[in-house]
Amino acid sequence: MAEKYKDVTIKGQEYRIGKFSAREGAFIIPKVAGILAPIFAPLLKGLDLKQVDKPEEINLKSIDIASILGPLANLKEDDFMYLQDKCLKVCQAKKPVGLIPVLNDNGSFSVAELEDDGMAVLTLMVHTLIHNLAGFFSGSPLAGLLSGIPVINSQS
Repeated sequence: MAEKYKDVTIKGQEYRIGKFSAREGAFIIPKVAGILAPIFAPLLKGLDLKQVDKPEEINLKSIDIASILGPLANLKEDDFMYLQDKCLKVCQAKKPVGLIPVLNDNGSFSVAELEDDGMAVLTLMVHTLIHNLAGFFSGSPLAGLLSGIPVINSQS
């Protein structure tokens, strides 16, 4: 059974990342796949995944990381903001009073340190996407790649 939540630490702050609801996930996953496909296509170009049993068998040194920047640069702001909102709405910060939502109902941050820290917000988004997408790749060599993606400034 898939984990219901994942705890991560980003820049010393602990967060709990939840799952998208089934209805949201059913909508978000194809949307994310459409966004990520152009990013992963250059990464996977030339890799014969049918011949791979384990993620460690993939030669990551042959991947042209620079080729993923083009699709990222073409991401529309509305799509990015939609994805960011959906990701952050399933996240909570661990505070002395208990778990509090990262976003208030009006979309503002309830965690002051996130207000001006774009890198922490991006890191939280990446963890959320990995946590929510990992189940779709179980049994595939891509599962290990997805779970092995290093996320800047975090400890999980």
